[in-house]
Amino acid sequence: MTIQEMISRVNPHVRSLQAYHLHPEDVPVKLNQNENPFDWPAPIKDEILAFCRKRPWNRYPNFIPEDLKQALAAFVGYTADHVIAGNGSNEMLLITLLSLTQSEGTVIICQPTFTVYKLLSSGMGRNVQEVFLDENMCYRCDRICEASLNHPEALIIISSPNNPTGSALSEKEIRRILETHRGFFLLDQAYVEFGGYNALPLVKEYPNLLITRTFSKALRGAGVRMGYLIGTPDIIREMNKIKLPYNINFFSERVAIVLLSHREEINTAISYITKQRERVFSFLQTLPFEQIYPTEANFILIRTNRKDSLFVHLKQDGILVRDVSSYPMLENCLRINIGTEEENTHLMRALSGFFSHTQ
Repeated sequence: MTIQEMISRVNPHVRSLQAYHLHPEDVPVKLNQNENPFDWPAPIKDEILAFCRKRPWNRYPNFIPEDLKQALAAFVGYTADHVIAGNGSNEMLLITLLSLTQSEGTVIICQPTFTVYKLLSSGMGRNVQEVFLDENMCYRCDRICEASLNHPEALIIISSPNNPTGSALSEKEIRRILETHRGFFLLDQAYVEFGGYNALPLVKEYPNLLITRTFSKALRGAGVRMGYLIGTPDIIREMNKIKLPYNINFFSERVAIVLLSHREEINTAISYITKQRERVFSFLQTLPFEQIYPTEANFILIRTNRKDSLFVHLKQDGILVRDVSSYPMLENCLRINIGTEEENTHLMRALSGFFSHTQ
């Protein structure tokens, strides 16, 4: 058997994909992955490490992470049977596709959006139907509902606030989609702590609604890879059948439980970031960008005809932002996430320097 012969036996849906990739860069100011700029303080880390020293490493984690599920349930205002926890909201997306879609079934997504939605759906051989945002990067609820009526058994996946545009659906729009659609609606709310409508109350009303959340943004835990999903208990019970056993290691489980107990510190950081977002957004409006898009997330999308030279200029000044120009509709666009006050000041100074030398 040759390598080429073996490659030919790989799932053809997977072979046709372009891999999700991010080239690592070492820079002082990292504003390219929508991370929270604040680490957790040493005393909280010490609390977690003390547990890990005592806990036997040769034993499996809990088969059902009941303490974590209870902590998550209390955090979102539901009971534990409404919750699935796993390795980032990406695992929640994978479980949803495995359990709630069928071979050659349809998945409706909006574009531009988080590329993993289409990547996983296509890799499983699902038929992906795309609904494009308008020229201002706002959702077109009419077109989403039209796609839903054409594909009533489809899984709809929408990010609100949306990555990478920052746009969000209103409560009225979410209700309209839920009342139109006969299938499941997965609402990814990874950034909702920073703005936009929090759709958690709607889970009580709509059994076809599922909401994913993450520890990677507002909860300052991107390195831990924790996410969770909230839905109707009867649906959660079915989804749990395909979830891998022991999917959460004991370290991540303990970190998540401890972080959830520090709600006041979480909220303080969120307030800081949203104020800094307003500051940076106001500053960007003073510069000659082609467009600056309103945002409800912890990042801002900008469009500039000098995208390449600006990206290089910022990198040379020790600042890394995300080039999203390969996304549908986002030609010449950069995404800049909000950092600390000092990092944002550095960014603003670098941007001022770029435009003062290029005008």
